[in-house]
Order: sequence, then structure tokens, then C-alpha cells
Amino acid sequence: MVEVFKPKSVRELLTEMKNVSDLMIDLAYASVLLKNRELAERVHELEAKMDELMYQIRTIAAVVTRNVHEARKITGILQVAIAAESISNATGDIADLVRSRARIHPVVQDAFRVSDEKIASIKIRNISTIRDKKLCDLKLASSIGVSVLAIKRRGEWIIPVTRESFVLSGDTLIVKGPPDGITMLCGMAGPSKESWTPRDGLPSIRKCLAEMRDLSSLMVDMGYSSILFGSREIAEEVREINEKFEKLSSRLWISVLRAARHEKDVITLSNLLRVVRAIEQISNAANSIVDVVLRGVELHPVFVQALAEADEQIGRETVSERSKFVGRSLKELNLWTTMGAYVLMIKRGKRYIFDPPRRTRIRAGDLLIVRGSGGGVGMVKKMARGS
Repeated sequence: MVEVFKPKSVRELLTEMKNVSDLMIDLAYASVLLKNRELAERVHELEAKMDELMYQIRTIAAVVTRNVHEARKITGILQVAIAAESISNATGDIADLVRSRARIHPVVQDAFRVSDEKIASIKIRNISTIRDKKLCDLKLASSIGVSVLAIKRRGEWIIPVTRESFVLSGDTLIVKGPPDGITMLCGMAGPSKESWTPRDGLPSIRKCLAEMRDLSSLMVDMGYSSILFGSREIAEEVREINEKFEKLSSRLWISVLRAARHEKDVITLSNLLRVVRAIEQISNAANSIVDVVLRGVELHPVFVQALAEADEQIGRETVSERSKFVGRSLKELNLWTTMGAYVLMIKRGKRYIFDPPRRTRIRAGDLLIVRGSGGGVGMVKKMARGS
């Protein structure tokens, strides 16, 4: 009997690849920040998962390609798959430093700590108000902007976590989110507070590396979004972000070369540059993803149909002075409930605020990147214009 190939939809595969990429990036950074070899090992386990997803994408490409004309239409999706593999390799390089117990300059940890999006390890105490509850019931992401990346329970890791995962007393949560959200979660977990003071020296390197880390993660998320939602607007925004990223990268390399003249342990600086190269590789991969959209690469009908099935849309709009959004916080606006959309990112001057906390107040001139239903995105854009 002939086996019939029944693949997942391309949109499902791309969404899963994006989720795995995001988790690998976060866990790689967490492994460096927390000096945790177990998390680094999990990054390599996820590399195998990414390889399997790429195999499925390539299988679909082989099945639907019947001639040269169709083969040209497949190249766009294959380019995205290759970019995903590049992200996987880059996060693996970062994790390798931790797995091999390489000496990484402490400024790397400091940079990751001062990034806009924090990563933290939180212990759940007996008196915690969130113990014995499911993550889906806690709604941490929507209420305080915090995502749970992993749970360590009795020496075993739960990666990835699901909406049905319980939070139990004694668990250690690896989380990411805005500073105020992390602080609130620490309060829910029990009386514990992490004390940290940035080390003296190399402030320019710390600042550049922190921004590069934030921007590269943002570019990956927006790059996948531009493909999943067929958004040229988002692809163009990624290119703009990349210009800032490249300037930061140049500035950082110059700062490291200058620091090398006075640094006693140049091996740690060398390993710092290995981290920088990996972050640059992640940025380049995001650029490769949006290149498909910006070049107007025609996709194969199988992929077009899969992408067209998406209920979500994405758009951007600048907030005018006459908009009713001005001066109000995201919590007050409650866009998801009232309009069926939410703010993915705010561009404020030269600053990018990714996954803005609910306390963030909208200002005139803010550029909003919005995700949600087609009608919801359209409504938010109209309100932002003040129409």
C-alpha cells in the first residue's frame, strides 16, 4: 500500500519553527545569565526539533514541486527554513560556551540583566499565592507581561511548558518579561528578591550588547510575523531596526578592541565576541526572512493557501495628537477585549519597546505595531490616526 503524505499546514510548521526559535534564543541567554549547563543542554535538544521541522518543510517542497516554475515559488519558504536553521546554530554556539564551561566576560551577564526584556529565575515558596495553579488560569502573560520559559521540579526540567502546566511549591521558574512584571511575580512567588549591582567598567559595551540582544530578538519575532501575515509593513520595520543594530555592532567591536589594551584576561573578551557573533547571526537570519517579503517572492499556491488561512493580521500606525489613545495606558485601553487586537511593539523615537507592559502610556508620535483580527487591527489603526 502506497503511503500518503499528509503534512501539517505550512503556517503550522512556520509557527512552530518561530516558537522553537524564540525558546532557543531565550534559553541560550538564560543559560549564560544563570551559568546553567542544564539549560544549555536543552538548547541542543531543541536543535534536533528544529532539524525535524526543517525536514518537514523540505518534504512539502519536494512533494508540491513538479516543474521549474513551481520550484522558483518554493525558494521563498526554503529561504525562511534556512534562516531558522541559522538561528538554531547561533543559539547552539552561545549554549556551547556554557556547556564547555568557557570563561565569559561578566559584562555579558550584566548586559543581559539590563536589557529591556528581563530573564529571571524565581523560586515558588509554600506561601506563594500562585502555587497549585495552572498557567492558563494565572494568565501571567496577559496580566503582567511575563512568560514562563521553563520549570525545574525536583531536579527535572519541564521544557517547553504548556498552558496546562501546574506551578507547584518548590518549583523554580525561568521567566522573561518587563522589570515591573518580574517584580510582581516575585511577590506572588514568595518573599525573595534578587540583589544585583552592575560591575564597574565597560559601560559602553554593556549598553550596546543589551540593546543588540533586545533588537535581535525583536527582529526574529517580527521577521516571522511578516511571513505569517504577509506584511510588507513589518518587513520594512525590520530593515529599519537592522540599521540601528549594525551601528550598535560596529560601536561594540570598537569598544572591545579598545578594552583589550587594558584587559588582563583577553580570553573572556574573546568569548564575549563569540556571543556577539552569534547575536549578529540571529539578526542576519531575521533579515533573510524579511527579504522574501520585500523582494515580493511569489510563493507556491500551497503555501499561499496555508498563509491565507491565518485569522490574525498585523499592521502599524503612528499615533496622532488627536487620538484618544494619547495619555492612556494599555491597561486602560484594553485593546484585546474591546477591539480584538494588541500592541506587539511601540517605536518611540529611537527606542523600541517590545511586548510593552500594560502600564505603558501611549504618547503622540508613538509608532504602534499591532497584531490581531483583521477588523481589530483596522480599528486600532483608525483610532490611532484619530479618525
